[in-house]
Amino acid sequence: MSYFTRLLCTGILFGISQIGFTQIMTWTDNIPSALQPFQNNPQLLASYTQDTIFIYGHPAVKTSVPTLKSNPQPSVSFTSAAIIVPANTQQVAKTLTDFSHYVGLFPTLKSAKTIEQSGNIVQVKYKVSIPTPIPVLNFNEDVTLQHQIKPNSIASLVIDAPIPYGVGKLEWFALDEHRTLVTLTQWGDLNQPKGFILKKILNAIPEVKLGVPSTGNAFVLEALRTRFIGKNTAPLDGGQMPSPQLNATQLTKIAQLSQTSQQPVSFLHAPTSIMYTHGREAMRFSTTYQFYKQTPQQLQKWLTPLAYKDLFPRQIKKVVTTPIQNQGQDADIQVNVGLGVINIPFAFKLHFNYPNASENNFYANGGDLRFIKGQMGFTELNQGALLKMTTSMKIDEKAPFLLRAMRSLPYHDVLPAVGGNAVFVQKIKAKA
Repeated sequence: MSYFTRLLCTGILFGISQIGFTQIMTWTDNIPSALQPFQNNPQLLASYTQDTIFIYGHPAVKTSVPTLKSNPQPSVSFTSAAIIVPANTQQVAKTLTDFSHYVGLFPTLKSAKTIEQSGNIVQVKYKVSIPTPIPVLNFNEDVTLQHQIKPNSIASLVIDAPIPYGVGKLEWFALDEHRTLVTLTQWGDLNQPKGFILKKILNAIPEVKLGVPSTGNAFVLEALRTRFIGKNTAPLDGGQMPSPQLNATQLTKIAQLSQTSQQPVSFLHAPTSIMYTHGREAMRFSTTYQFYKQTPQQLQKWLTPLAYKDLFPRQIKKVVTTPIQNQGQDADIQVNVGLGVINIPFAFKLHFNYPNASENNFYANGGDLRFIKGQMGFTELNQGALLKMTTSMKIDEKAPFLLRAMRSLPYHDVLPAVGGNAVFVQKIKAKA
């Protein structure tokens, strides 16, 4: 899976609508609560979230999108995310309802101007700017959202943006006097982009769409993590990777969420660092689960790098591997990502280790991306298989220019693994 495909998912969050309305739209939101899959219990959802950003899907439901004139009650698949912040609900509500100060909260926003207001309904025009050293990839767009404020939620309808239609809802729930569970549930139509750059990218790499729901939610909640929690980087021992702390009942629930929503379930872990020869390197890990109807034995081939070309035939041009010796092998993966406006060639050099037939571990040992680390494994569950995939990757200052330019994107060291994992596990589902 190309790193750039993973990275592209980061730029699409605020591209979730259509002609420019200037009056308040009549809209009754029926967006499902993020609590719905968890018995509407904030404490239960918090027991899964812990210190991560927890991302999961909902089964398809009908929702109200009045801007979509041809089908104002479409059946859509929402994605939710949750985070626990060390602040009370009053502090959280003040931050989330102060739209003018979204500038500074979300790193892509340059301005926020209220253009219409009626009671608790506010229309805000945002200026979104993502500059890069490659001018053709610069993103500068206006986005107009209609926010409808309730005591513990803000429902938002996209009025005008590069991606035609979308709705979303922020909610917050008190866990105790000093901790609040914040959730985001949203859907955006990625099949009718009108922004030039987004249209080119999504047409050139349609796989990106698979990663956008997870990455978009992670973007918003990572901004809240930065505001309320900060970095708090935890050092990891050699060979250690973070893992969600889930008991057997919770793991069964994760598989059920994946199965009923037909979407992956992900955990974006808290900041960590790994020891390299030059010193400690900050690395953010993401763990993704996906349920499959096949057995682990039937899915084992997807653990080997030679299978990657079957998953991404348009981007991966060549895979060369050494013979497996002592349960390990090296892989040289040549990639060329065509974006419709520019081609970006680069190479992965990875070492794979296979502790058993249903698991791998891998890390970068050269190539254009020096900081990659992860593992994948299938386990039997519910007459099928549950894949657990944990990865971290980032671009360093010595990467080739076209890759290094992507360091200008927000959260470039955080979001690629979230979106990349989501794309990877769903491509396996399509092929298996």
